[in-house]
Amino acid sequence: MKPITKDQIVFSLKLGGIENGDVVLMHSALSSIGFVEGGADAVIDAVLEAVGEEGTFAVSTMAFNHPYDPENDKSTVGIISEVHRLRKNSIRSLRPVHCINAIGAKAEELTRDHDKCATNCGVGSPYLKLRDMNGKIILLGVDNNRNTTLHAIEDIMDSVYLESRVFPAPKYVEGYENKTIEINKFCPGHRDFLKFTVDLRREGALTEVVIGNATAKIIDVKKMFELGQKLLSKDPLYFMCDNENCAYCANAYKQQAEKDAKRA
Repeated sequence: MKPITKDQIVFSLKLGGIENGDVVLMHSALSSIGFVEGGADAVIDAVLEAVGEEGTFAVSTMAFNHPYDPENDKSTVGIISEVHRLRKNSIRSLRPVHCINAIGAKAEELTRDHDKCATNCGVGSPYLKLRDMNGKIILLGVDNNRNTTLHAIEDIMDSVYLESRVFPAPKYVEGYENKTIEINKFCPGHRDFLKFTVDLRREGALTEVVIGNATAKIIDVKKMFELGQKLLSKDPLYFMCDNENCAYCANAYKQQAEKDAKRA
């Protein structure tokens, strides 16, 4: 297979509906594409070209070090996100676990005050801002099981299986060495997010294009929220799997049954 070029990536993104001025959040696996001429930098440059100077390009840069150090902790979710993080004009949100990095016209707005949010993915977070900015999600060579923004739907729907966790305070907190922070509506455990891809496709909220060996799924975030909230309203455990050997999902069913029993 011939090397994939930046221009080819731009063409495919435009074909999939990425437009000048878009705000996009991408999850990716560089290896899924094949050999890219210019590597991760070429992919990043392609997305930036596709959204233009008025657009914004964000990536998840989740890190699991505690205490969290936003200046130095590497992204754990792929080489493209780590190269994006290291760019001089890339801004990282201050939030343990579900931080993002953004470049572009709305990068500062998208990342601002993430550390002041009550939860990782809820009100005031980049994930709800992405919805309110009429944003798009690009899943490049990955599927919805890597789509962090789906946790924001669980957050606003107050899913019963979300937890509270205590972590060492991140290093940007003064006197962090002797402090902890509590994160509410934390979202560990398993989900069956893959089935949601079919729903998004059926509702016209998702388009797919080929980039090298990879499929890029491009999702309309507002439509994704509308559909996700509708499905969770009908079935609060829609995102859970039905494998009886999955302890996390089994416990979620138990918690929901107890909640329903109290209401009865």
